[in-house]
Amino acid sequence: MSKVEEVNKQLHEIFSSENLKKDNFFRELVEKDSEGWVPIKKMSMIKRFKQILEGDLSLFEQAVTISPESFEINEAKTHVRCIKKAEEEQEQNDDKKDKNNNRQSNTEKIMNHIENLTQRSIYAKGFSIDSPPSEQELKEFYGKFGRVLSLKLRREGDKKYEGAFKGSIFVEFESQEIAEQVVKEATEYNDQELLTMLKGDYIEMKKREKYQDQTFEYQEFNKRHRYLLEYTNGKDLLFSDIKKIVKEITPTGRVEKLKEEGTGVLEIFDMTPEEFLTKLGDQNPNGIQFMLCSAEARKHFKDCQINTFKHHNGKGSFRGKKRPFGGKQEKKPQEDNNKRSRTVIEVKSSKQ
Repeated sequence: MSKVEEVNKQLHEIFSSENLKKDNFFRELVEKDSEGWVPIKKMSMIKRFKQILEGDLSLFEQAVTISPESFEINEAKTHVRCIKKAEEEQEQNDDKKDKNNNRQSNTEKIMNHIENLTQRSIYAKGFSIDSPPSEQELKEFYGKFGRVLSLKLRREGDKKYEGAFKGSIFVEFESQEIAEQVVKEATEYNDQELLTMLKGDYIEMKKREKYQDQTFEYQEFNKRHRYLLEYTNGKDLLFSDIKKIVKEITPTGRVEKLKEEGTGVLEIFDMTPEEFLTKLGDQNPNGIQFMLCSAEARKHFKDCQINTFKHHNGKGSFRGKKRPFGGKQEKKPQEDNNKRSRTVIEVKSSKQ
């Protein structure tokens, strides 16, 4: 091997990622210049080069010409740098930027989803606390305006169902238009005057009352989030057929059937239900109808996940047992196993 080839070999070795991790002296030389240029004089004093060069610094220039795709020397012939390393660093920086952009996009999606949810929900106050209305009675009252996705009676204390009724409720509808109509028209219940506003306005009001002019920073959501869609008219379709339809727009996860034949809940990723329904438009592929997920459907999906987890950690899998229909459920491929980290932000769907 000629001296030029030996210098070229040593250039590859000294600039390698493995060497830079352990060679503090040379790493500092590389990092000292923002563009990675290293003085040839200083390199010539490094033992591995000193023994080969014997004072002939021109060997660096000749060695660089052997691997022009990997190294370059400046016009003054005084500095050398590794091109591949610079490219790798640029790629790493680009990857970091992409990850940051994806993280920011994910956070924006979730915050927009939460904003949409609050803007299609209302806060109403003024119901009797002596003879409080039932949840069913309130659903019938508000159902005259449009589909009710969820209704929550607000109670004192931390207990969900045991505290005294506070005389106020939250109601989520299928669209902001329905919620705005309710704010304008649902001003009385059983001859009692109601104070009604959009939930988003209520939250802002309480925020001002409690925190005044304090500013807040939103935490970024790093994990992949799942959302839920409800569907109907899936009686003659396998779960795989339903997922195939949705996968043309966004990745999917598990499917769980609901009680009514042909209905179910499907989890989706990388896209909020609102975005999915907007992109789907007026299409009803194979007659199936997708919608925002009701509170009952969300609870059912969650219960199914818990039961599945308990089953797999208890008596084993569903092997050898018949599976129900609703869409028709078939054996799940490996990709659908519950491997993803799931921070649940659930969304509602419904019949129209």
